[in-house]
Amino acid sequence: MQLTKEEESILRGEKGPRLGELMRILVTVGELNDASRLIPIWSAHLSGVSFKTMGLPGTEFLEDAAKEVRFSVPTTVNPAGYDVGGPGLIRADDDFRWKQERLVRSLLAMGAEPSFSCIPYAIERDPPAGVHLAWAESSAVIYVNSVVGAFSNREGAPTALASAVLGKTPDHGLHRPEGRHPDLVVDVGPSPDPIRYTVLGAYLGKKLGSRIPYVRGVAPNIDSLKEMGAAMSAWGSVPMFHVEGVTHEASRQDVRRLEHLSVDARELAEFEHSLGGDESPNLVAIGCPHCTASELNTLAEVLRKRGENAKPKTEVWAFTSRGVIAANPDVVSYLRKAGIKIVQDTCMVVAPLGAEYPVIAVNSAKAAFYASKKSFSGQRVVFGTTEELIRKYV
Repeated sequence: MQLTKEEESILRGEKGPRLGELMRILVTVGELNDASRLIPIWSAHLSGVSFKTMGLPGTEFLEDAAKEVRFSVPTTVNPAGYDVGGPGLIRADDDFRWKQERLVRSLLAMGAEPSFSCIPYAIERDPPAGVHLAWAESSAVIYVNSVVGAFSNREGAPTALASAVLGKTPDHGLHRPEGRHPDLVVDVGPSPDPIRYTVLGAYLGKKLGSRIPYVRGVAPNIDSLKEMGAAMSAWGSVPMFHVEGVTHEASRQDVRRLEHLSVDARELAEFEHSLGGDESPNLVAIGCPHCTASELNTLAEVLRKRGENAKPKTEVWAFTSRGVIAANPDVVSYLRKAGIKIVQDTCMVVAPLGAEYPVIAVNSAKAAFYASKKSFSGQRVVFGTTEELIRKYV
């Protein structure tokens, strides 16, 4: 890689061993991916913020780093392992809370914004098209690449942290125009029912692995793009997608020589059936990724159709960010009065919910993927649309 004199000086440790260590991370990743240089980034977003995923060694590393370095670009963070700012619904034990607090204090000491959300693009700092980012939340990465038109590789926690401190990232992959071209065309056939985009995304993620699709035959709105991308990146490792006539860069793509994958309604229905069982859930969880303002309003509309006196028979939690809550007090107030618990700063995937809520109902294929895994909560999953879950359990 061609480094500037300042970058070489940092790499040699002349500005401190910690900065040298972080620079070595970026240079190593860059060399492994044939990057020729480092490029400046507009912002960073850090994953692994829950102690459940970070663990004690990672927490101790952050504590040490916080004594020496600060973030040089705006840096947001993923959900924590419990609802740090309230309302105290996550009943984590004292040891877990203490370790989570240590992790949070370290991040804030380095200058992180206390966003605690997987939708940093929907809160205070919406990136413009064309900027370079170093983001490490798969559902956010696929969204900003596909929908916003910003550039980010699917970073891991160490590389995103290094980029947040140094303000740079290796110039490879989705930072390069040639890295953003589709690998195949996906033709979605007509369906008698509305497309469930979270199901389509999960189906494609499982089929495609890390290949970038050019999708035809659908017209998702902004929330459907979000849920389709989140599921695609969870069930696979797809970093970006194009939807004909919809997404930012689709019109620039030449797909004439690409292979085709056809998807019909029967295949999607069969796949959807595999996402969850038929049990009585202990908890209905909405918001994976976190609910946007429009998704909270959709939930409110579904509840209004049930009638003003309808109250949940099963606990219903809506997960969102503190930024969305602050900006939308009216719908948040309505939902709370209707008996919906509004949860901030954490999510159904990274919070320790399995023991208390062994069966969880979700409207997200991403949540269905992670919740059932023993490395997360090991829960049994019930799957349905928001309307279906509210009809059954409110």
